[in-house]
Amino acid sequence: MIVVAVVVLLAALATVVPARRDVAARPPLAAHVPGQPTWLSPAPPFRLRVWAVAAVVTTVITALCIAFAPEFQVAAALLALVVLGLITAILGRYAAGCRESQQALDAFAPRIAVPYAGKVGVHIGMWSPWIYRTGIPWVIVARTPGLFHELAAMYPDTPIVQGEIPASVTGAFYPHGAAANADFIAGSAATHVFLGHGDSDKPLSASERVLQYDIVAVAGQAAIDRFAAAGLDLPADRIRVIGRPQTEGITPGGRRRPKKPVVLYAPTWRHADDSLNVSSLAVADQIVQRLIDRGCIVRFRRHFAGQKHAEAEAMIERVNELLERQHESTGDPHGWGVAMMEQPLIEAFNEADAMISDVSGIVVDFMASNKPLVMYAAQYADPDEFRATHPSAQGAYVIDRDLTQLDAVLDAALGKDPMAVVRAERADHYLGGPDRAQPAQRFIDLVEELGR
Repeated sequence: MIVVAVVVLLAALATVVPARRDVAARPPLAAHVPGQPTWLSPAPPFRLRVWAVAAVVTTVITALCIAFAPEFQVAAALLALVVLGLITAILGRYAAGCRESQQALDAFAPRIAVPYAGKVGVHIGMWSPWIYRTGIPWVIVARTPGLFHELAAMYPDTPIVQGEIPASVTGAFYPHGAAANADFIAGSAATHVFLGHGDSDKPLSASERVLQYDIVAVAGQAAIDRFAAAGLDLPADRIRVIGRPQTEGITPGGRRRPKKPVVLYAPTWRHADDSLNVSSLAVADQIVQRLIDRGCIVRFRRHFAGQKHAEAEAMIERVNELLERQHESTGDPHGWGVAMMEQPLIEAFNEADAMISDVSGIVVDFMASNKPLVMYAAQYADPDEFRATHPSAQGAYVIDRDLTQLDAVLDAALGKDPMAVVRAERADHYLGGPDRAQPAQRFIDLVEELGR
């Protein structure tokens, strides 16, 4: 009987070999991949110390039974076998799940990737609808584990991995110009395409970082001119004009405006360094009050970034309260707060009769509406000087930094609109030419070309 008990106990202790192997298994950091086990956790359910503690306890029990209760020695050895075998089986199932997850990722074999190393994951959603439309398998590639978990929650229906671009990928599209994109590029043989997340005259819109990409996708000629003005040596064969898919669904407006025009006020985020600031948030309450005094319906839509600037956040709250009070006293359908942030931008464009904004990509997209555009010159007292250094404002009405011309600008923009013709020409220059009936098609063609 002692021999039987010892043999069974040794068999139980032998489970340490597969337990030690399987406890080291880890699944690829991936989510939403077809065929991937949904129950799999990032780490095994037990550490090896759990097996070790169980082994010590059951061995001691078996030894005591052999010494003092021989009639229970086989039962004690069998208990050790069951306990240690169960722990090993659970670890083995986990290791099998890790292999299954890797196999699912290998079988998925995405052709298109959207690598991301930025801080605000919404940039991916600015392009994803048209990538989906191609039907080509694609994947988000997160730079860090923390970013992976954030993006996996933000895009629950999109496959996502962390780390390197999968080897199957033939085209990688970058919606954010993070410096860390260089690591993605160095580790992949795919064709790397810079998209950015908007076309604007902001300083980093013509950064030398674009030179590292195989293809730089631009909305129109304005972006090409911007690169040339910045002295960037970007060969023509590496530039692809794709228009702005994000303008799809924008309905061009007419010349007549209602007695109570709807004005979309969409300031950009306020920079921590005021010398670099291009936002009108510092004077937002004055702009909104002046619109209210004119009887306008104001739709205030804050930028999703810049939420750590205390003064800007205080101003946003002040404007929200101003519009809420005005709505309660007059019943006018002003818009503010979360509701405006959640409203699709195209819908906000279509509801507006005019827009006030700053140096931002949103002004270029709004050009597709042919509606009056007003821009705030944060660093300029002279509107003409502002237009000279910010070409996107050449078709816009410009408010100087001190608001001295605010009333005159609003009179023109909401009245006879003398810049309508110029604005139409600038829209062609920025948005890829006069043929914009299908603003997403050229981007879709590029995705399909690289995803073959």
